[in-house]
Amino acid sequence: MEQVIGNLAAKIVGRWAWWQNALKGNFGPMHEGQPEQGFYRTRFKGGKWEPVAIWVDEDSGNWVAYRSGREVDPAEVWNFCRTHPISRADYDGAMEGKPFPDEDVVVAEQVATAGHNSGDADQTEELRDQIANALKGMDAYKTITDDATAGKALSLRNRLNELSNQADKVRVKEKAPHLEASKAVDEKWQPLVKKAKEGANKVRDAIGTFETAKLQEQRKKERDAETARLAAEKANSAKTDTVAVIDAPKVEAAPAAIKPTYGKAASVQIKNVLKDVTDWKALAIYMCDHPTMQDTLRQLAQRAIDAGRTNIPGITVEEVAAVR
Repeated sequence: MEQVIGNLAAKIVGRWAWWQNALKGNFGPMHEGQPEQGFYRTRFKGGKWEPVAIWVDEDSGNWVAYRSGREVDPAEVWNFCRTHPISRADYDGAMEGKPFPDEDVVVAEQVATAGHNSGDADQTEELRDQIANALKGMDAYKTITDDATAGKALSLRNRLNELSNQADKVRVKEKAPHLEASKAVDEKWQPLVKKAKEGANKVRDAIGTFETAKLQEQRKKERDAETARLAAEKANSAKTDTVAVIDAPKVEAAPAAIKPTYGKAASVQIKNVLKDVTDWKALAIYMCDHPTMQDTLRQLAQRAIDAGRTNIPGITVEEVAAVR
């Protein structure tokens, strides 16, 4: 009799062995529709985690399974929960409505109470509240010191990204009619705006070409006058010990404004523009202290690093773990 009881006890204990090993990360063979006795969790896509219990009824010898207290098909639920074993304590806590230890509390509560609203206005208010509530949970992850906390933090990040996507979908939906109306207005008026503006710009460029030719002619006269003045000064100095005083050439004032017979006048401004770069390295050295140049160099250096380049001069590289 004792032997029979012992064999029965060993058989019962043995039924839990697969689950007990799985809790330690040692998963045994898994087969579709062939459950192993134990406690697990599962969820529908985007839903909350639900506790699952699977065991063999000793009286009937049949498999029994419950999901969140609801009796379900053992073979079917096994196919979805088998890779997620949980402890008996976690199962009992979940049945009492507590989140699993590796779950972020805010995320668990929001997923558990998630619903669908019929109106965009109500949905917007719901998302606003959920996002504000989720952001409050960030305080728990200002400093992360262990893998378990990192997992919870990632859950909150995923939830915030999910809420962001949901809010963006509402934004796109609400904006769509206005965007279509705006596109219709642009299609009606933009061709006229562009044609008139292109014509005005061509006229401006033609005037600019004329004014530039005038400026170049003026500068040539000034250079010629200066050359003549220096030559005369040199000649006079050679004839007498007295240095002759010769007036410098008169420099024209800024070009006069162009006055049309219709519309407003246009001023003519003289400015220097870059024509060509003759020494890229010299230019780079000259500009290297400018913040914009430094930002550009940082971006180019990072691109080179991302492409696998090494030994880039003038920088230091730090190895970091980037979360995608």
